[in-house]
Amino acid sequence: METLIKFKQFVDEITAEAGRNYKISVLEKYKDDEDIKYLLDFIFNPYITTGISDKKLNRVVTSDTSWLSDEEAKKAINVFSINNSEDLACHLETLRDTLEYLKTHNTGRDVDIVNIHCFESDEVQFYCIYNDIDFLDIDFLFRAIITKNIQLGVDVKTINKVIPGLIPEFNVQLSNKYFDKPEVVEGKEFTITTKIDGSRIIAIKDNGKVSFYTRQGQKYEGLIDLEEELKIMPFDNFVLDGEIVAINTDKENTYKNTMKLSRTKDLEKHGLKMLVFDYMPVANWKIQKCPLAYHTRRTTLSFMFDSVLQYKYFELLPLLYVGTDTSKITEILEEQTSKGEEGIMINIWDAPYDFKRTNNLLKCKKFKDCDLIILGFEEGTNKLAGTLGALILDYKGNELRCGSGFSDEQRAIIWANRNKYLGKIAEIKYFEETTNQNGGISLRFPTFKDIRDDKTEPNY
Repeated sequence: METLIKFKQFVDEITAEAGRNYKISVLEKYKDDEDIKYLLDFIFNPYITTGISDKKLNRVVTSDTSWLSDEEAKKAINVFSINNSEDLACHLETLRDTLEYLKTHNTGRDVDIVNIHCFESDEVQFYCIYNDIDFLDIDFLFRAIITKNIQLGVDVKTINKVIPGLIPEFNVQLSNKYFDKPEVVEGKEFTITTKIDGSRIIAIKDNGKVSFYTRQGQKYEGLIDLEEELKIMPFDNFVLDGEIVAINTDKENTYKNTMKLSRTKDLEKHGLKMLVFDYMPVANWKIQKCPLAYHTRRTTLSFMFDSVLQYKYFELLPLLYVGTDTSKITEILEEQTSKGEEGIMINIWDAPYDFKRTNNLLKCKKFKDCDLIILGFEEGTNKLAGTLGALILDYKGNELRCGSGFSDEQRAIIWANRNKYLGKIAEIKYFEETTNQNGGISLRFPTFKDIRDDKTEPNY
């Protein structure tokens, strides 16, 4: 139990300040502590799953059937499969015992909840009472570790910078902005596709086992329709890169409806499909290196999505143009935005898949966007009194106020949970960068789009 107490001290230290250099200094302090390193790997390793959510953890389950009626007891016996010793509730003596158990028993069964609750009451609670420690404070941390839902304000890259190789990297190819360097496309063959206003998703099929991840390596749970359809695809050992979007929704509300459906805490998520725009063999994904040219990857996708094979929840994003004529970029951008699309994406035809931000993939939008750290909050006035008026954000070292783009519900939720949102990343749309009256940098028409739980670093 000393490990949990030590980790509580580490968490308190690293969350005491928001600066990146400060957090690095805390990681430096603990970089040789094997317990802290073990827990950091458990929490941030994208390939370690527990199958336990807050909703599951809050369920009341028990392996004791003595108090039940005969009929209820029979049901409970079926749940716990008591003839199979592997499914019996067991006594876990340490935090590491519990976490190692969950690594291999990660389907969220009732018996797994029982084992967690037993450790929670028999070990955590007893230790706190015996040592006069606030149980609720320690138990909150324990549950955050179990669900891998803990905010430290650092990402895997920062941790691995201090402790090299501690956590497997989970990187995807990210785009630069076309209008920042349009010359990078000149003389090259490229393709154009629609920019989808959804949420990035990685689908992996590895020896028949299917899993889905966000761009930050957080596992998508409950995508039942996508999971079942991916399992029956007559191919194996591949990775699909794309966007998850709500089915049957108008373009104006695609992103909002997608977030609503994909972030629901329901055990099963329906009404979603994946628009696929890239591919690679799973072997390349595991080593985070894929030299295959985009045209080769695209040819494979065309074969996988042959018209003979009909899928309901997977769709190949069509190519709008292939060639070298850069005048087509603004022409097709106008066409797509006039249809209500967010913009277009440009892929260099012979480029490899880069596991980083790259000029081999470019986004082109009329409205620009950026990801900014939330520094504070302003209360609204008049009809917005008692709720959020504006977010105070950091834009390149300048304070920026954004008061547009929020729904009434978002204003109420953010204002009531200011401590939760402080230091998080907000995605902001804007028309252009400007200079304010004091000579500082600002943005014209900053508009709130979303809170990005999948990001921890600003992006201008």
